Amino acid sequence: MPYDTLRTAYERLGNRGPGFDMLRLVAASAVVVHHAMKIEHDIVRDDWLFRFSGGYTQLGLLAVSVFFALSGFLITPGLVKSGNVIGYLSRRFMRIMPLLAAVVVGTALVVGPWFSALPVAEYYSSPVTWRYLKTVTTFLSLQLPGVVDYDGGDTINGPIWTLHFEWACYLLLAGLAWVGVMRQRWLFLALYVAALAALWFGLGPIAADGVRGKPFMFLFLFAYFGAGVLIQLFSNVVPWSRTLMLAALALLVAAWATPFDYLIAPLLTTYLVVGIGLLRFPETPLTTGVDLSYGVYLMHSVVLMMLMNLYPFTSWLALFAVCWPITLALAYASWRWIEEPALGHKEWPERIARGVLARLRPRAEAGA
Repeated sequence: MPYDTLRTAYERLGNRGPGFDMLRLVAASAVVVHHAMKIEHDIVRDDWLFRFSGGYTQLGLLAVSVFFALSGFLITPGLVKSGNVIGYLSRRFMRIMPLLAAVVVGTALVVGPWFSALPVAEYYSSPVTWRYLKTVTTFLSLQLPGVVDYDGGDTINGPIWTLHFEWACYLLLAGLAWVGVMRQRWLFLALYVAALAALWFGLGPIAADGVRGKPFMFLFLFAYFGAGVLIQLFSNVVPWSRTLMLAALALLVAAWATPFDYLIAPLLTTYLVVGIGLLRFPETPLTTGVDLSYGVYLMHSVVLMMLMNLYPFTSWLALFAVCWPITLALAYASWRWIEEPALGHKEWPERIARGVLARLRPRAEAGA
């Protein structure tokens, strides 16, 4: 019996993966677990996946990788079909930036003075407070004067770091679409292979740790984002079945135990992510008609900080048990009052951009 392709399976479901919402929420919740464990453990060195994979990944990074893979898969069809780069960036802006701005401003100007050891006047007069607002741009400044994070450090809402690389992936894809690469899937495949080669030979397992930094992390996360794009572009020939998903899972576990995980894991993980999205899960208030994952991801670290400053938890499980429902409630509120309304106006940045371009064009023509 021939297998379905991913595209035929996806089309049969109305081009909507019923399992994606559940997958997103599970991944976001895994990040909460990962960070709650920090009050008892070194969440990298003590992570079983980190040890098993020889340092390739760990629970929190795997969850982030799932988000990047899913994002690459889901945003590609609209961009390829329409070729509207400005519209694509407009939609990405309205999905990411309104809640990010609300969280950064709220953390700096409302939460910060409440938990700072400094007097309120001194807190607001500190340039460090206002520098935190730069985080809205995803160029980070995550210290707040007198505020101690949940792990005893001074980095307030560290998980925001991934948004810088997410935007880098979005902009790279926009550039590739602008020059026509997204309509030439074999060319994108060649570029993806080149990126994996750069990760492997230049920055990956055979490179010295000293050369790793932002280029390494970008290529690492692009390996997943690009795998999502690639699987979407070739979805008409990529077979799908539950049997093949089990085989991919077995291969992924085997790959984690080898030095070749940098080359193999992104595609296998992404295949599993897309396959899970095609599965049906029971409907729940947390995954039906709402997408709480971004709110959970963006706010859980601030909630952890507040909880640890209010009560010195010694059990990570107890901390998670308190943090998770509070974060879900905040994420639900942010979805209803910030994210969903923003998505209802996702064309606003495009309209503004096109208006600016329309004004600039006559001037440029006049200058010529």
